[in-house]
Amino acid sequence: MKIEINKATNYKCTYKVTRADKSIELITLETKVFLVHDICHYVVEKNLEYEKGFWGMLSEGYAFKELFGKDNLLTTELRFIEKIVGPVQSVFLGYFPKEDFNMFVQYLDFTMTKSVLDTCLTEIESILKNWEKLPIGEQLILEWKV
Repeated sequence: MKIEINKATNYKCTYKVTRADKSIELITLETKVFLVHDICHYVVEKNLEYEKGFWGMLSEGYAFKELFGKDNLLTTELRFIEKIVGPVQSVFLGYFPKEDFNMFVQYLDFTMTKSVLDTCLTEIESILKNWEKLPIGEQLILEWKV
């Protein structure tokens, strides 16, 4: 699946996903609220090869709006990965040190190795640096292959 995130303004972005079957999904979102979180989802799901997260479900044909909301029955699979993405995002944003990461996910019976966490943090930083350099009207292009 091809993911294009267009920088409409400094505060708004448009996501366009083109699936393998050539179907397309579009949504415009507020950048400050969604972009960092969605990039964290992309990187974590990709590096963990997690197929039932946000990007995996989009690639399977679900619509953006079908995946929103904590009480949405379709998001059951998303809840697990969300509990990993949140702490990764918190480490990335400097809310707590990466050495404490596994403490925040231990109740999931899940451990992320230091090397995978470092890879995720480096990739998130790289993607967001590329985003910051983009002029208005240009897009960031990512591929989903999990």
